[in-house]
Amino acid sequence: MIKASLDESPLRANFFVVWSEVVKNLKFLMAYPVIFVFWTIFPFFWFLTFIFQGQAIVGGLQSASFAEIAGTPEYIPFIILGAILNGYVLTSLYGVGESIRREAYQGTLDYLLSSPCNKAFILIGKAVSESISSTVYAVIQLIVCIVFFGIELTLGVIMPIILILILMILGLYGIALMLAALSLQFKQAHDLAHTLEYVFYLFSPVRYPVQALPFWAQIIGRFLPLTYALIAVRSLVLLKQNFPAIYEQIFLLFVIDVLAIFLGFYLFNWMEKRTKKSGSISQF
Repeated sequence: MIKASLDESPLRANFFVVWSEVVKNLKFLMAYPVIFVFWTIFPFFWFLTFIFQGQAIVGGLQSASFAEIAGTPEYIPFIILGAILNGYVLTSLYGVGESIRREAYQGTLDYLLSSPCNKAFILIGKAVSESISSTVYAVIQLIVCIVFFGIELTLGVIMPIILILILMILGLYGIALMLAALSLQFKQAHDLAHTLEYVFYLFSPVRYPVQALPFWAQIIGRFLPLTYALIAVRSLVLLKQNFPAIYEQIFLLFVIDVLAIFLGFYLFNWMEKRTKKSGSISQF
């Protein structure tokens, strides 16, 4: 069945590879339903830490000084939106970056590497399944935010947000492919993913406006897709701006996507050939 699919058009064959990986990884996830229970309950406790922090620092959930920089005094919704989008970063980096090592632990890496398909699309399939689980968690967190913190989402806002999320996720896939390429060489992706996680967390406006960063840090943040996605989503949801107001963020996010995806595919395919030729791939 797989061979027949690979004999078809490249586009259809690659889609089959991605779809097969999505189904397989979702089956793994559904085998442990306690994960969904955890992510249903955990956001409530996560929100409480920021409520207590706001009470301790500014005496409430709003801050006039914060509004001078962010454009909104609503600190908690600002943080929650940052955490929701940052969740996609975590699942992309750890889910895709460590997938090669996970395949080695499961004893399926040899079959993966010997398959005739482009291995990058196998990783894309893993990334899509991780994005689906992240979306489930994000919806749960949004429901909590709407019920308890008064965030308003209309159809006119939801559709642009979906577009922004898709563009952000595509850029993260490209970065995840780069991380997977490095894991082929260094055999360990956890430390690399952990480092990249902090790069996103520090230089993207997850917990604070990008204007709060030093100028040199803002420049680094402008190379990260999460930065533009956060600015655009918060502009729509918290600042009540319309879609034309975020055209620039959408365009820059698209440019980063193209560069990240191109570099991701190129680096992974090059590293795969290099490690196979050198024999270092057998060290897994």
